[in-house]
Amino acid sequence: MKPPRNVVVIKQCHEIKRHYCTFKRTEAQYSTQVHYIFTINMRRQIIYVVILMTMVHVAFAARRIDYDVAGFPFQLKQSKEDTTRVILLLQLSDHYFHKASGDTKYLDSSLLYEYAAEQLSKKLNYPKGIGNSYEQLSKILHVQNNTAKARTFADKAIEIFKAHDLFLELGYAYYDLSGYYSINTSDELTERIRIVEQLALPAFQKSGNILKEADVLKELADLVQLTGNYSRALAILHRSLQLYQSIQYTKLEDIYDLLGAVYSVTGNNEQALKYGLLSLNAAAAANDTSIQLATIFNRIGSTYNRMKKYNAAYEYFQKALTVAKKYNNRETIDLLISKISRTLIALNKPHEALEVLQEAQQKYPSEDIYSRLYLTASFLMTYKELKQYQQAQKYCDQLLDISKNLDKYEPDQSEVQYPVTEFYLATHQYELARKHLAQSDTFYKAIQSPLELNQNHFLWFKLDSIQGNYLAAIAHYQMYKTLSDSLLNETTSKHIEQLQVEFETEKKDQDIKMLENATKLQQNRLTQANHTRNWIIGAVLLLLVIIGLQANNSWIKQQANKKLKVQQQEIEKKNSALQHLITEKEWLIKEIHHRVKNNFHTVSGLLATQSEYLKTNEAIEAVSESHHRIQAMSLIHQKLYQSDNLSAIYMPDYVYELADYLRDSFNIRKSVQFNLQIEPIELNLSHCIPLGLIMNEAITNSIKYAFPDKKNGTICISLKHTSESNLQLTISDDGVGLRQNLATQSHQSMGMKLMYGLSEDIDGKFSITGHNGTEITLEFIYDA
Repeated sequence: MKPPRNVVVIKQCHEIKRHYCTFKRTEAQYSTQVHYIFTINMRRQIIYVVILMTMVHVAFAARRIDYDVAGFPFQLKQSKEDTTRVILLLQLSDHYFHKASGDTKYLDSSLLYEYAAEQLSKKLNYPKGIGNSYEQLSKILHVQNNTAKARTFADKAIEIFKAHDLFLELGYAYYDLSGYYSINTSDELTERIRIVEQLALPAFQKSGNILKEADVLKELADLVQLTGNYSRALAILHRSLQLYQSIQYTKLEDIYDLLGAVYSVTGNNEQALKYGLLSLNAAAAANDTSIQLATIFNRIGSTYNRMKKYNAAYEYFQKALTVAKKYNNRETIDLLISKISRTLIALNKPHEALEVLQEAQQKYPSEDIYSRLYLTASFLMTYKELKQYQQAQKYCDQLLDISKNLDKYEPDQSEVQYPVTEFYLATHQYELARKHLAQSDTFYKAIQSPLELNQNHFLWFKLDSIQGNYLAAIAHYQMYKTLSDSLLNETTSKHIEQLQVEFETEKKDQDIKMLENATKLQQNRLTQANHTRNWIIGAVLLLLVIIGLQANNSWIKQQANKKLKVQQQEIEKKNSALQHLITEKEWLIKEIHHRVKNNFHTVSGLLATQSEYLKTNEAIEAVSESHHRIQAMSLIHQKLYQSDNLSAIYMPDYVYELADYLRDSFNIRKSVQFNLQIEPIELNLSHCIPLGLIMNEAITNSIKYAFPDKKNGTICISLKHTSESNLQLTISDDGVGLRQNLATQSHQSMGMKLMYGLSEDIDGKFSITGHNGTEITLEFIYDA
C-alpha cells in the first residue's frame, strides 16, 4: 500500500537533506540549518491533520560560514606547510563540493583539494586532518554514487577519530554514516536511528558541545516521528529544546515548528497551536521572510480549523497565501486556496468561496494532479452548498475522473469519497450514494483510516433513514457512536501519554538542578563545616515539618477526591440515562411524523378510490383538490422525519418538491416553468402547514386558469425577509389574469376562503391582484 503523500515527501526531504548536509567545518565551527518539506495531508482527520513545508539546502551543525574563497589562493601561497594549510585546503574542497550540485568540473576541483589536504596531513602526521580528509572524500564518492567505497573511507575516518578521542569530529562522522541508510524502508530507517542515537549522539555529548547535542537530538526526533512513535519523538524534542534554551540559543523556529507538527498529528490542538505561535514569533525575531513562513501560517490555520475557530483559520490561511504568492509556488497556492474556500463554507459564505476558487482557476492554473484534485473537490463542495446541482454534477464527474488516475488505495483518494457521497445524498441519487459508500468502506479499511470509516457510518445512517431502512440505520448509528467513543479514548490516551512525557522531562530537569545544588552544598561543607552542619539540622527539621504537613494535606485531598469520584460517577450515570431518553424521544418523534405521513397517504388513496365512483366533474375535481391539499401536508411530515431537525422545515427543499409534485400531477412540465426564489428559511409546523396549503391552492389555481389552451407561461414563487421578523410569500403568474370583480367573487370559493382563513390563522395580511397576470401576496410575522 502506498504511504500518504506527506510521509513520502518527508522521506524525500531527508534524502535531499542527507545529500547536501556535508558538514562544512573549520577547526572550531561547523554549519547547519534544516527546514522540512511537508505537502498535502489527508483531509481528516479527524483526524484530520495536512501540511506544506520547504527546505533550505544547507548543512547540519551550527551557523554556516561564508568562506572568502577569493582570498584563499593568496592565503595558501602565504601559508606554510602546517595544519593551517590543511584547514584551508579542506575549506576549498568543501566550497567546490557544495558548488558542484552534480557538475563534474567542480567535483574534480573538490577532489583535488581533498587529496592535497590528505597528503599534507599524512606528511605532518596530523590525525584530525587525515580523518577530515577521509570524511570529505567519503562525501564526494557518495555524490558520485560510489557508495561502497564511500563507506570504506567513512569507516577509516571513524577509526582515526576514535583512536585520538576527537569526539566532535566523531559525532559528525557517525551522522554522515547514518545518511547512507535510506528512510524509505523500515529496516534501514531503524538502523539509521540506531546510528544517530547510539553512536552520533554520545560522541557529541562527550565533546561537550551542547549546541551540536541539541541539533542531533532534533534530527533524531525527526527520524523517530517517521516511525509513528510520536510520544518518543516529543520526549526527544523537549530534551533538545531544553538544551537550546540552556545556552540561550535564539533560532528556535525550526524546533518549535517540528513540535507543532508532531502535536498536530496526535490531535493535541492546544499544544500544536502553542508551538505554532512560538515558531511564528521566533521567525519574526530572526527576520525570516522565506517561504517557510507559509508553512508556519498554514499549520496555525489548520489547527484553528480543527478547533472550529474559522475566522482565525481564515486569517492565517490568507497570510500563508500571501507568502506563497510572493514566491509563486503554484502547488502551495492551490492547496491554500482550497483550504480558504472550505473555511468560507464553514463560515456560511459559499458565494465568497466560489469567487476565490474561480479567481484561482484563472490566475494560477496547474497541471499537477493533486492540485486539480483538491480544487475540484472544493468546487464540488461549494456548488453543492449553493444548491447549484448542475454545476456540482460537472465537478463531481471531473473528481471521479481524477480519482481514476490515482493509485486505488492512495490516501489522497479520501479527498474524493466524502464530497461525492454528500453530493449524491443532496441530489437524491440514493443508489449512486449507496454504491459509492460501499466503495468508500473498502477504501478506508484498506488504508486503515478509522476516522473516515466512522464518518462513513454516519452517512450510511442518513441514507438508510431517508430510504426507510430503519434497522440498518440504527445499526450504522450504533457503530458510528461506538467508533467515535473509541477514537475519543484513543486521542485522550495520546494526550495523557504526552503529558506524561512532559512530566518526565520536567522531572529530569529538576533532578539535574538538585544534583547541582548538592554539589554546591558539598563545597560549602568543606569550607564551612560547622556552620553548614547547623543549617542542615535546621533544614532537616523544617523538611520533616513540611513533609508532615504535606502528608496530612495529601490525606485530606484523597478523601475529597474519593467523594468527588463517587459524585462524578452518579452524574455520569444520570447523563447516560438522559442521553438514552433523548435518543429514544428523537426516534419516537420521527416515527410519529412517519406514521402521520403514511396516514395522509392512506387518506389520499381512499380519496383516489372514491373518485372512481364519482360521476360529476365537480365532485371529481373537488376530490382531486383535496388530494393535492393532503399531499402538501404529507410532504411536511415527510421532511420532518427525514431531517435532523425535528421541529422545523427547510423551506427551499419543501417548496421545490411541492412545485415538482404539482407539475407532475397536472402534466405541465413542457408548458409551464417555475421560478423559485426561496431564501434559506426554516419554519415550524404551525406556520409551515398553512403556508403549504396556501401555496398549493395558489399554484393549482394558476395552473388551471392562468394558461388556457395549454399556453406557455411562468409561475414565480418567492419567500423572503422584508425585515428581521417579517416574511413575505409571493405567488404570481404571467397568465390571463383575473377578470373584473373576479377577485371579489373568488373570495366566495372554497379555495379562496381557505387561503384567507389560513392567513388569519398565522396573523398574516393576504392580498390578491389580477393585472397582467395574477399575484397573491401574504405578509406575516415570524419569530424563530
